[in-house]
Amino acid sequence: MHDTMDRLDSEREARVTGGVLSDLTRDDLLQLLPGERLWKLFCIRPSAGRHTDLRHWIYTKVKVDGRLAMVTFAVHTPTKGRQARSAIARVPDLSAAALEQIIESVRKQALAADDEYEETDLSGAGNLSEQLRLLSEAET
Repeated sequence: MHDTMDRLDSEREARVTGGVLSDLTRDDLLQLLPGERLWKLFCIRPSAGRHTDLRHWIYTKVKVDGRLAMVTFAVHTPTKGRQARSAIARVPDLSAAALEQIIESVRKQALAADDEYEETDLSGAGNLSEQLRLLSEAET
């Protein structure tokens, strides 16, 4: 269970998870329902967007029936210290193979190099509470 997060060093954890916990709890972007859990979180930072701190986020969950669902959006900082979300899109049902195709497509469109792509795999955690605890620990 801790193996997934232990693989990430503390600096990388902070980059990947900064703000994610708030997105998932306060703003409920993934719209988690009872019995669902997080699966993987993806962050893509194209070098072309560095002046506005552009990031493309993809949050995924495992539904009760074992299928995946996702929400994707862009975050940028047009004004110093104020982040804005745009292009929010939801896919309510997809397979792991379809998700991989979507991620690869986003990476290609963003022209993101390998060091501009991060994945946090939370699938090894036992339940949603444990996943949120791991994210909380990574943000502190």
